[in-house]
Amino acid sequence: MKHKLISLMVALAVLAGLFSPLAPPAWAPRPVVAAPSTWCIAGSFQGWDNTTMPLYDDGTNGDILAGDNVFSLDTTIAAAGRYEFKVVTCGDWGTAYPSNNSWFFTSVANQAIKFTFDTNDHSADAGATFLPPQNIVHVWGDDLPTAFTAVGDWQGWANSDPATAMTAIGHELYRLKYTIPTAGDHMAKIVRTGSWNEQYGADGRNINGPTINFTTTADNQEVIFLLDTRTGRVAVTINQAGAGNWCVAGSMNGWDNSSTPLFDDGTNGDLIGGDGVFSLDLNVATAGRYEFKAVECGNWNNAYPSQNAWFYTTADAQVVKFTFDTNDHSTDAGTPLYPLQNIVNAWDSPPASLTAVGDFQGWNNADPATALTDLGHGFHMLYHPFTAPGDYTGKIVKTGTWDAFGADGRNMDAPNFDFTVYEAGDEVLFWVDAYEGRAAVVPPPPPAQASHDNNVWWDDLYHDSLDSLYRTPGGAVTTQTAVTLRFRAAANDLTAVKVRLWNDRTDTQTFLNMAIVATDATYDWWEVTVPASADPTSYWYRFIAIDGTATAYYEDNGKGFAGGFGGPGHPYAQSPDNSWQITVYDPSFHTPDWVKNGIIYQIFPERFRDGDPTNNTPPGSFHYDIPGGSIYRSNDPAEAWNAPLCDPRDPEGPCPQVYGQNFYGGDLQGIIDQLDYLADLGVTAIYMNPIFTSPSNHKYDTTNYGEIDPAFGDLADFQTLTSEAATRGISVILDGVFNHTSSDSIYFDRYHRYTETEVGACESATSPYRGWYYFTDVTPGTGACTGSDGTPLAANYESWWGYDSLPKLRANTPAVRDLIWAQGTASIGPYWISEGADGWRFDVGGDVDPGTTGDPTNDYWEGFRNAVRTINPETYLVGEEWGNSTSWLLGNEWDASMNYQFGTSIKGFYRHTPFTDNDHNSGSSAGIIAPLKPSQLEERLRYLEERNPPEAFYAMLNLLDSHDTNRALFFMDHNAAVGTDPTPLQSPTYDWSDAMTRLMGVALLQFTLPGAPTLYYGDEVGLVGPTAYSGGKWEDDPYNRLPFPWLDESGTPFYTHLQSGGAGWTTLRPYYQLLAATRTAHAALRTGSFDTLLVDDANDIYSYGRLAADDAAVIIANRGATQPVTVDVSGYLAVGTQLVNVLDGNALYTVAADGRLTVPAVPTLSGALLVLTGTLATPPAAVTDLAVVAERGGELDLAWTAATGADSYDLYRSRFSGGGYEFVANVNGTAYTDTALQNAVTYYYVVVSKDDTTLLTSDTSNEASGMPHYTIGWANLQGPPSIVHTLGITPTENIYGQVWIDGVTSAPGATPGLWAQVGFGPDGSNPASNPTWSWVDAVFNVQSGNNDEFKGQLLPEFVGEYDYAYRYSTTGGRDWIYADLDGIGNGYDPAQAGALTVNPAADITPPATPLNLRVTTWSAESVSLEWDPVADADLYAYDLYREEAGGTPAWLARVLAPAVTYVDTDVTTGQTYTYTVQALDTAFNRSTFSNPVSATPLPRVVELRFIVDVPAFTPATDTVYIAGNNAAVFGASWNPSAQPLTKIGAHTWRYDVTTDEGLQLEYKYTRGTWDVVENWGTLVGTNNRSLTTDYGTTGVMTVTNTVHNWRDVLPMATYPANGATDWEPTHPISVTFNRELNTSLITTGTFLLEQLARAPLPGTFSFSTFTEPYTDPDLGDGIITGTLLLFDPDADLPTSGSYRVRMIKNGFAYGDGAMQQDFSFTFGPPSVVTVHRTTARGSLPVGIAVAAALGLGVTLLRRRRRA
Repeated sequence: MKHKLISLMVALAVLAGLFSPLAPPAWAPRPVVAAPSTWCIAGSFQGWDNTTMPLYDDGTNGDILAGDNVFSLDTTIAAAGRYEFKVVTCGDWGTAYPSNNSWFFTSVANQAIKFTFDTNDHSADAGATFLPPQNIVHVWGDDLPTAFTAVGDWQGWANSDPATAMTAIGHELYRLKYTIPTAGDHMAKIVRTGSWNEQYGADGRNINGPTINFTTTADNQEVIFLLDTRTGRVAVTINQAGAGNWCVAGSMNGWDNSSTPLFDDGTNGDLIGGDGVFSLDLNVATAGRYEFKAVECGNWNNAYPSQNAWFYTTADAQVVKFTFDTNDHSTDAGTPLYPLQNIVNAWDSPPASLTAVGDFQGWNNADPATALTDLGHGFHMLYHPFTAPGDYTGKIVKTGTWDAFGADGRNMDAPNFDFTVYEAGDEVLFWVDAYEGRAAVVPPPPPAQASHDNNVWWDDLYHDSLDSLYRTPGGAVTTQTAVTLRFRAAANDLTAVKVRLWNDRTDTQTFLNMAIVATDATYDWWEVTVPASADPTSYWYRFIAIDGTATAYYEDNGKGFAGGFGGPGHPYAQSPDNSWQITVYDPSFHTPDWVKNGIIYQIFPERFRDGDPTNNTPPGSFHYDIPGGSIYRSNDPAEAWNAPLCDPRDPEGPCPQVYGQNFYGGDLQGIIDQLDYLADLGVTAIYMNPIFTSPSNHKYDTTNYGEIDPAFGDLADFQTLTSEAATRGISVILDGVFNHTSSDSIYFDRYHRYTETEVGACESATSPYRGWYYFTDVTPGTGACTGSDGTPLAANYESWWGYDSLPKLRANTPAVRDLIWAQGTASIGPYWISEGADGWRFDVGGDVDPGTTGDPTNDYWEGFRNAVRTINPETYLVGEEWGNSTSWLLGNEWDASMNYQFGTSIKGFYRHTPFTDNDHNSGSSAGIIAPLKPSQLEERLRYLEERNPPEAFYAMLNLLDSHDTNRALFFMDHNAAVGTDPTPLQSPTYDWSDAMTRLMGVALLQFTLPGAPTLYYGDEVGLVGPTAYSGGKWEDDPYNRLPFPWLDESGTPFYTHLQSGGAGWTTLRPYYQLLAATRTAHAALRTGSFDTLLVDDANDIYSYGRLAADDAAVIIANRGATQPVTVDVSGYLAVGTQLVNVLDGNALYTVAADGRLTVPAVPTLSGALLVLTGTLATPPAAVTDLAVVAERGGELDLAWTAATGADSYDLYRSRFSGGGYEFVANVNGTAYTDTALQNAVTYYYVVVSKDDTTLLTSDTSNEASGMPHYTIGWANLQGPPSIVHTLGITPTENIYGQVWIDGVTSAPGATPGLWAQVGFGPDGSNPASNPTWSWVDAVFNVQSGNNDEFKGQLLPEFVGEYDYAYRYSTTGGRDWIYADLDGIGNGYDPAQAGALTVNPAADITPPATPLNLRVTTWSAESVSLEWDPVADADLYAYDLYREEAGGTPAWLARVLAPAVTYVDTDVTTGQTYTYTVQALDTAFNRSTFSNPVSATPLPRVVELRFIVDVPAFTPATDTVYIAGNNAAVFGASWNPSAQPLTKIGAHTWRYDVTTDEGLQLEYKYTRGTWDVVENWGTLVGTNNRSLTTDYGTTGVMTVTNTVHNWRDVLPMATYPANGATDWEPTHPISVTFNRELNTSLITTGTFLLEQLARAPLPGTFSFSTFTEPYTDPDLGDGIITGTLLLFDPDADLPTSGSYRVRMIKNGFAYGDGAMQQDFSFTFGPPSVVTVHRTTARGSLPVGIAVAAALGLGVTLLRRRRRA
């Protein structure tokens, strides 16, 4: 895979010890993409975390050089001190360096250090051996010890021995030369003097690492100990004498080349004797600049460097160390520094500043732009960008001088480095190691060229679903519309590209082969057409890029609502199946215009207005089996309407756990009374939450669909509401809950309350309603309903999301359909439309019918639509769907959906911090409300437009909040809402002003983008209440269902902004009125186009326009500071067009002469809404007859008829039809010649008419195409005139042809774009368009005068007489000129053709027939064939033939012997093919045909095996099921009890099924209902497991999963255990639960400890939470949070009896689930009564041990004695 950094990585293959990473420098690293390695730092300074601090080798995060195998990290250490650390494989302690911990010191707080890890192998480096040779752990920027001592067995391991103290000799080196008394094997280390905790050993810096072993061969042998703290390495070596006779000569010694020798014996300044480095410490008398050389003593002919070296001293009598390294370092690990050998250097006073010089910067030796940065430690570095490619020369000099470091090192006129820069913008590295006297100039290498080399160039792959170049037509399309897809790749890179196409309607995949349609020097463009679909569906497509054996996947970028946001994609090594969507919809799809033009107001009726107090629900009314029933107005003593809503999550408050039974008295009369208020607000439609009979305040638990809830009114009230609303132009939308009913409904009657009606489904197995629901028999006495055999309490039922009050309907049961829609106005849906309703909203509508693509056979919503549209053709149908709703929006089901993803997007634009709550999080379809830049908002809005049919897009219910979410104002809060503390919200004076400002910005977008803006009641005044933070998240219910803060109602609204004179009434509501009035007054804002005008991320500005036939608007949204904004509207709005900003007192703005519109001050967190005043100017007409009228070499002539109103025309050109057009020229006339074009390439053109005064432009013209090409003036068949050929695999002699193009072929070499072919056909025939002629490419031969001559050979395969001729093309084969022997001047004449006689070969015996042709395997995209080999010695090849059903056999391919296999990839999924094979010998004798074999490319059948481990606490009597999206695989679509698994182990279950390969499956494990589905980690809500079935090599796919937790509350362990007889009476009773419980529900009424046959025992509860980590290979690591319950009886339990603990399910719940069955366990008298006094955790019983492991302590566990 080709990546941006490949050039740097190749050039600087390894860096290692030659220049190790340094302390954090003050320099800017190269701009590269950060990519953490698999190596991490872990240490005492960060809690030994081995996963979160990766090291880098990509030039970022402190790494100096990408790809050098030295991994680095810059960090700061918070506190001064001593620390230990390791380098480890991230997350794996098994691979760690060094062997023990490494160490470092810091002396100040927040000290910056650099960690480095050199993985290069230095074992073969020239010179002395330093340890460790590899995997070198090091630190820069720390505080090193100042004293080191060499220790070992040879000195008694004395770590403070002054005799072995090391000497600091400069250049960060410490040295000791020591005489070892005795010969033998020895051990050594270097330690911090006086300490064993800081060492350098055989594996480097280590607290107690391995020793360095060495051997002395004689007594009293000298050993050199050398510590290099710059690299963290040590050398211990016997001191020897090196061979060589070198001297130093220079201006400091009168150029005496014989009397100042250099030494390699460890004396006179030499560091290590015998290491090939000759040295001398020399006292230089006078400070100054000097020149010198290393010279063979007495011989100037052997001297280094090429010119004189130089050095500087800054003090008299300064000692300078001269070194001359004779080692050959050319094979050292690391980046090569120069010189590689014979390195002359001096330890002098180094230059303070160095500068890179060369022809690239004018040889300026004081250029600050090319100054190197001093990194310390002798290192200097510069990365310098080059603006143009080319050959360059340069070196590095002391700034302001020509003392240089060049190709042969330190030299006063050093040889230059010559280097080549291949691409503009490339950076060249200039590097100097002054300690070593070496340098490097390292440019990036030449850019690689793509080829068919089994390597896909990732960086060049590209597709953008929103760009017409890559997809046309874009967006949603109607049925019978083909879509062209294009894909870009590096030129000549790929051998094939396939489109994997998934049809969501049929659940089938197809692989489409793409073909190259255009190419240039940089890219190939591949193209394929997605066939038109006759039926509405959603296609999902992604690309498979193939280069030989290498495959990459290019897919949507995975960052969006469901795998992407459309637009550009991303390459992947393995497919994540992030496909792009093509929505195909019914062309007759129509949505009501009143919705598109409307403003919708959602009302929660119970909380909007109490218009009739006489119908209010009295306290204590029935509410299922909840003791006490309902409450009234939050139990407020004053019963005030504006009483603060009591918090059901407050266990100490007046209404703990009171949600749906808290009534305020809102009703239909209250809505009727406020219709004028709504009309004044600008509302044109109201959507009411359910109004039918129900026990709850929300009414989503319907008791009777045919009756208005008496607390809301009656039918007459409803009729009054609809008629009064209609007179005000307000439509009414009802909420239909057709997925489930109430368990208290007349149809279900769990509580036996409807004795006057037919018996309910729960009451009797013979009830007429029994088949309406999903029942499962259970153990008698444990169920809620009558069993199927009539046994009481012997059945349970499936309910929605585990709420037992909401039994799920069998929606497709005929009787249920009859009830809801199938019997005309006798059915609920049509009936209420006939009574005046205008639309329906479908609660959890996707659960009723999964939509057209979810299940095309399910026609529930189609039937509903037809039924209500029969009553009112303009009925609006909108579904609740938080994710992608297109399955229902294809024309025959819903009109639109609740557009939660729209709301998330526009709220994100005005947020600057992320917001999460129970609905908006990473696991939800709505997603986190993340801060969005303008480009991100544009991406999301265009994605919503792309996937939805236009009729749906403009009718979407565009909401910010609802009864299911937090309030809009709370979403925009940047104070309390970004934290976890709800306390500030309890203040009535909480400052909501910033949130209100941001909400107004969001409202600007909401009211001006396509779709119906939808207000949740009270948002117009900023209705919000104190919200609870519970269970680690902000919650919404019931804080989103506050009573509307009417000022004429009793009580006072809680927050001051809602009170009389508050900003909600004086600022926010007028703003909403203004937006509504403006939208209503301007058609452009309702149904106009949606056109992006400005996306400015730098200034946080997003601007778009809306255009209608006679109206226009420009919207500017500003999430940044107050600023002037200029928008280019040229061509969009006419110069002089006047608009007023309704948000700024109707300030007037005019489009300037340059087509720009400027608003001088757009307020922060707000915007501008500019609407048309006056009329729109008329744009010029579009051209309709653009044509290419002439084609020439490199040129095309275009012409068109003048368009009305056009002064000029903008001409656009593309290489592709339908998109990708680029501006060519503005043309004043009606003709244009396009020049400098590439010959033999087709170009596509459109023109746009332009009014040069108004700058308005027309729509694009028709498309015209043409191909520039040369005109052939003369051509011929040169000869020979005849050929006699013997049949065989040897071709004919060369056949020549010549061609002349005036002024072109006279140039040397082949003419670009000129094709030549030689062919043969039947004697006397004309070759033009004759399929009996065979052609082969001819190649350029020679320049023949002014002609190009070609040559080619023929290979006839049959005996006979033939003609042969040449043909030529300059149009890429579009047009051919046929040439005979006398040329083309008189046309083609068969009599002038060449004569070819093909005689038979001596061998006329055919080969044997191939046997046993067979299909070896197949897939949806290929058929693999094999046959037995033919043994004939002269066998040449096999010809394969293929016949499609109903066709005739056609030649397919030739396979050269000895191969006997073929893979046919040019196939269509589902098409049957029949194959035969024929053998050919070298004389082209042919065998008879083999046996035929047929195959149909289809997905292969996969044996799919699911094996799942479930938690040990899973109830032993429960069955595990698997539910998923494919009925054929899972027994039903998303049915939690359709497909059981088989138990194969204590906690292991298995399910085997055969299915097609390539299926995309989503699934979850359940225990029979959604109440008891797996629920953990990211598998929450609508998130599912997923896989794509894969045949692999065996056809068996085993899926191994682990369920880590269930949704319902389950006991994990108890103490005592069930049935226990050995237990400790003084221990509390404990139960460990799998969930973090709402402990306020657990009381002595729900947790009962009973001595059998006696009253429950009193006691005290205590609770704690615990976490249990898990690791999952599919879904990552995480934790399970549970609850430990301890019940401490008030008195010791008598030991004489048996006990039972009963847990009533209603007391054990949390936010998303609850215990499903009462649970109990028993225990008897102890066999031995003892009191355990120990605190040892091992003695604690099961269940309590969990708490002990959490460190909760015995005081919590043991019963507290009372006086």
